[in-house]
Formats: sequence, structure tokens, C-alpha cells
Amino acid sequence: MRYKKSSFVLLFILSSCTNFSPSFPDRSSVLSSESSSENLSSDISSSSNINPIVTIDLYNLNDFHGAVEYNPGNKEIGINRLSTYFKTQLAANPNSIFLSSGDMWQGSADSNITRGRLVVDAMNHLEFSAMAIGNHEFDWTDIYIKQNQSRSNFPLLGINIIEKETQQRASYADASIMIERSGVQIGIIGTIGATLESSILTSAVIDYDFVPYTNLVRDESERLKNLGADLIILLNHDGSVETGVLPYVDGVFNGHTHRREVFHIDGKPVYQGQAYGQAISHMRFVFNTVNMVPSFAQNQSGVYTYDNLVSTNRFPTEDPEMKAIYDQYLINEINAIKNEEIGIAEGAFSRNNLGQLAVDEMLQYGQSVKSEVAASFHNAGGVRASIDEGPVTYGELYKAFPFDNELMIVQVTGEQLSWWLSESLYKRTIANLTPINLNQTYWIISINYLTEKHLESSQYPHDLATALNTHQFIREQLKTRWQSEGTIRAVDYN
Repeated sequence: MRYKKSSFVLLFILSSCTNFSPSFPDRSSVLSSESSSENLSSDISSSSNINPIVTIDLYNLNDFHGAVEYNPGNKEIGINRLSTYFKTQLAANPNSIFLSSGDMWQGSADSNITRGRLVVDAMNHLEFSAMAIGNHEFDWTDIYIKQNQSRSNFPLLGINIIEKETQQRASYADASIMIERSGVQIGIIGTIGATLESSILTSAVIDYDFVPYTNLVRDESERLKNLGADLIILLNHDGSVETGVLPYVDGVFNGHTHRREVFHIDGKPVYQGQAYGQAISHMRFVFNTVNMVPSFAQNQSGVYTYDNLVSTNRFPTEDPEMKAIYDQYLINEINAIKNEEIGIAEGAFSRNNLGQLAVDEMLQYGQSVKSEVAASFHNAGGVRASIDEGPVTYGELYKAFPFDNELMIVQVTGEQLSWWLSESLYKRTIANLTPINLNQTYWIISINYLTEKHLESSQYPHDLATALNTHQFIREQLKTRWQSEGTIRAVDYN
């Protein structure tokens, strides 16, 4: 694997941020405004004529989830248009750096079918400098993390992803990278939230611990500074940052929670830019190279959205080069699967409608495999998109149910079943199931994300005496059902 150090820029010329509620109750936060195009352009122009001044622009995507397709209905800019915008701004300031704070690959038919290769190739084309590993990078197990790492021209960062067997950092995860722009040395460190193993399929992350990272970041920051780093940036795949970290970094790009957040904590920026390519985070630092002291340009930094681009009449057209990359994937691997029409939706299916449809299908399917199945369960977080009224494609169903979670038929006690029924899950039961006999055993069907998380008897590797892995996905079962019924009414699944 080789890392390119050629420069790239993502300079966003946008209007003011809207207000939002902070999520750091114990720290002070201040909203920053987004810069106007005139301010940004004039700043770059003037600074480029003053030799001692170097302007460093850092841009970050988080939780992209394979959103390569332009989707105005969900305000997803799409990779072809993002590419045009980035390239347009490259001429304005070559001292710019592209970054990601994780969850880039998993989430759309386009990316899932290619197991993230399409997104990696797009990131290579846009000359990303580094990417923190997010929890959803583990969805296809570390096999695909390693494969995508070998394909990437940039490092995957995860200083606190520790292999249980060796107690060493995972082989595919670098701690940091040093990047140089016009004599300025920028150190980039990557972390993942120390509790996020619980948001990953247990068997996919069973060999790893995500450990607290404050001391790791402190030591790595000092190491980078000893090597000459003038600026330290943390890519953190989590909605908040460990409180002891901020003294050792100059800025933090967060991820994971899909919120648009612009905080300034102890004078340092902590930003997150929504998800699905709907927004991009930007930090600007201005250096006087005589003394190499950075100045954070708060009024020219922020989180820029789809709506900002539209409101300033700067929404980009497609980049022909990126389109050629994407189109090749569409022709060779994606379209035949993604564009298959599987049926008709009578009425729009909300995520709730789809969740109710899923557990209905799971119960029917479970009983066809084992007649004693009495209840079905699916988590709300596993349903990621709605489906509009009208013809339904497999790609739409794929986006709604992107996770490759296998359907498990599991035997539980009455006490365990009572717990499942009390949880905030989509659920469907046979008639007259209650009252539950605590001394009786029952059979349920659920996804392995939930059974591995909550039932010791179905932990990986599965005990086939008490758990039956059907090796089927709910997405595939719903595809078969839609093809069989032709039309499904949303109103039947409220």
C-alpha cells in the first residue's frame, strides 16, 4: 500500500449555519458562521501573495455510508458532484487536505455490492489523505477492511483498535500520518469510540477491543510534535471526544451520530457534518511561517450543507472523470442488481412501515423453517431509509436494509422472551402468546446482530443445539415477498 502526498482541496463557499443544540453539556460551545464566497476567495487570494503566510484548509466527510448516487430527495450531493466541487476549489488553495472520520463504505447498494471498492476508488481519485476506521467498516468483517486498505492510497487510522490476542494495534490500522503542505507539517491521528463494539455484530469484532484513547493520543501527539508537526488534527469516529484529549490536538472531526455540529471547546473546533454526503466539515488554519504559530480562522470554518450550495447558486455539476469511474462500476457490477424492479408500493413506506413489514415477514419465514417460532424481532437502527410510493427497485430495498445480518432462530426462556417483548424493537407475535410462562421455553427469530448481543446461547460461534442460522437476510426475504405479492400496501404495516 502506498500513500500519496499530492495536495487536494475542498474549499466550500457557503452561507451561514442554522442554529442547533449542543451535545456537550459539560463544556462550553460556540456556533460558528459559514463563510461567504467573497470572504473565502479574497482570503486565499491575499494570503497567496504574502510569502510568510500559509493557509491550511482541512475538509472532512463522516458517515458517508456509500452515498455515491446523487439523491436530491435526501439532499445527498453524490460523489460525481462532490468531485467537481473539490476540483474547482483546488485551484484556489493547493494547501488543502481531504479526510474522513469513518463509516464510508457500508450503506448503499452501489457500495455494498462492491464491498466498498467503489468508494475507495472515489477517495483515491479525490486524493484523500487519511480515514479513521468507523464501526460500520467492520460490518463485512476485517477481511474487507484489509482488502480495502490494500486498495487505498491513504492510511486507515485507528490508534485504539487493539487485537485481543496480541494486545497490539490491529495490523490494518495506523496510528497517524504526517502530511506536509508548503512547509507546514500536519499530524493526523485516528480514533474510534471506546464503547462502539456494542454497535457492531459481535462475531465481526470479537477479536478486537476499542480501548480508551486519551493517553494514546497524548503520546502520539507528542511523538508527532517531536518529528516537527506544526498542527495536530484528530479524526474521531464517535459523537463526542474524550475530555482529556483536547490539550493535545488543535481540532477534532467527529462522526457516528449523523449530526451537524459546530463546537468550539476551549477555543478548539470540534465538528461533525451529518451523513450520506449531505454536509462537509471544514477547518481553516493560517500559519505565519516565520514562527510557525497557527491561527484558527473560526469565521471562515464550519459545516457546509447541500442547502448552502443551492442557496449560493454554487451547486456543482458532475465531474466527467469521476462519472467515468462510477459508470464503469454501474455497467459492470451494479445496475443489473440495483435496478431490478421487484414490485409496487401502494403508499409511501416509512422506516416504521418497513420495520413492521420486516417482522411480519420474519415471523412467516421463521414458521416455515420451524413451526414453533412464536415471535420475531428487528431493531429500528437496522432500517435505514424509507421507500416512496410506486415501483420498488431492489436498490431501494437494499438502502433500507443494508446490513448483512443473518436471520437466527433461537430458543429462549420465558423470562428472556419477556425481556425481548419489553424492549423498543419492531416485533410480531403469534396470537395468544401472552401471558408468558416463565418456566417454559419458546422459539423466536431475529437478526444475528441482536441474538449475538443479547443471548449467550447464540454467541459466536453458534451453538447449533440452541440456535439455527438460516443464512438468510431479511432484505432477500422481502424481495421474494414483493415479487410474489406484486403490490404491498404501506397502510397494512403501521
